[in-house]
Amino acid sequence: MVLHRLPLAEAFYTVWGYLASDAVLADLFDRYRGRCYEDQLTFAELVRVLADALTRYRGHGRGAILDAVQRNQISCQVRAVYGKLARLPLPLAEALLTTLTPRLRPLLPADARPAAVPASLSGLSVVVVDGKKIKRVAKRLLPTRNQPGKLYGGKLLVAYLPAEGVAVGLAADVDGEANDIRSIPALLPTVREVVTGPRRWVADRQFCDLIQPRRFAADGDHFAVRYGHNTGFHPDPTRAPVTGTDDDGRAVRQEWGWLGAEGQGERRLYVRRVTLIRPGDEDVGVITDRLDDRRHPGADLLAVYLTRWQIENVFQQITEVLHLQRLIGCRPPATVFQGALCLVLFNVLQLVRAYITAGRPEPTPVEDVSAEQALADMTRELIGLHEVLTLDEVTAALPVPGGDERVRGRVRELLSTQWSPKWAKVPNQKPRPEKPPPRKSGGHTSIHKLLQPKPPNGRT
Repeated sequence: MVLHRLPLAEAFYTVWGYLASDAVLADLFDRYRGRCYEDQLTFAELVRVLADALTRYRGHGRGAILDAVQRNQISCQVRAVYGKLARLPLPLAEALLTTLTPRLRPLLPADARPAAVPASLSGLSVVVVDGKKIKRVAKRLLPTRNQPGKLYGGKLLVAYLPAEGVAVGLAADVDGEANDIRSIPALLPTVREVVTGPRRWVADRQFCDLIQPRRFAADGDHFAVRYGHNTGFHPDPTRAPVTGTDDDGRAVRQEWGWLGAEGQGERRLYVRRVTLIRPGDEDVGVITDRLDDRRHPGADLLAVYLTRWQIENVFQQITEVLHLQRLIGCRPPATVFQGALCLVLFNVLQLVRAYITAGRPEPTPVEDVSAEQALADMTRELIGLHEVLTLDEVTAALPVPGGDERVRGRVRELLSTQWSPKWAKVPNQKPRPEKPPPRKSGGHTSIHKLLQPKPPNGRT
């Protein structure tokens, strides 16, 4: 009877129980634990407590841990949870997303309304790649207490699938100031294992060099990377530029040529550069290995590149909606694992929003449902559920997880009739002009650098 009155809470636990069951998490820990081990606190219990902190306690880890201890859900001291979180290896955090997301993707409704892809690019899986610094680390560790400026935790390089609206890949670095390029060799193979090809990789200008495009183009894939002026573009004198317009009537110029000077030899890369002319603002240039402008119009290429902004929305939502701005641990591995868990919960929230919109009689894009408001109502129901029932009673009341079809059918049954007017996003009727961010005094550094041993005096 309690679950019947709390459909969002039941839907969440139905999906979460299928994705992150104790057996799945135990197997994940055994494969990627490194030198970590389980004693009184298991990995499944740790993930459960952290998920509660993000979904029921607005990111306050201590409240979730104390509540779990009081309810005998974990049998260890409070500080043991923080210590366990600080020692988790990075491969385990990366595998948390890359293992649970393939289990979630078959649960997405077939009638969801994904992001539109131009017809000329049909048959390609568009994958957006970008990096995320984990900021606002509390200065609790002794080497950080007198450190001026802001502190960074780890660095995440995330792969996002616009057609489904979920994050599918992750590569992490303990140094929050590390360049994203350093994680590219680790990210691409994991994404290629779970996303069928051929793929079109979409990335920002920092990936425009003589190495990354070749990595993107491996395995029969293609790329659309924003042009950066650090790498020279040398037009092909035998092929004249072509000028046209996009669907909004803006001027688009297409050029063919080489990335890299003639002296680079075989490292040079022959590409097509498509530039959106924006009078009064910076032009947007995109390079691609698709050279035929008739089969692959420049306007379509720009439209695909502009889907890159969606991953910025992902980072905003895991930070503000799923409380990544309130870090539970202070060490780099702890911040990375929390970031990975936030990405998994973001995917679950996307699934919930997809079923809500799929049940609407009128076409409603998933992005028109406010993630913040939907999570707020889900949090309210989860809190009410645990005020009435214990964890064992909740587990016993939930149906036994079955296959994909059974879970998908139950979630559709729960959410297809759920709708609240406050979930609809309100369009901004008076958009403000963009202003450059104000300059702030003070520097920044990463926790990883501060924790490194200092060299002896007089030596570098």
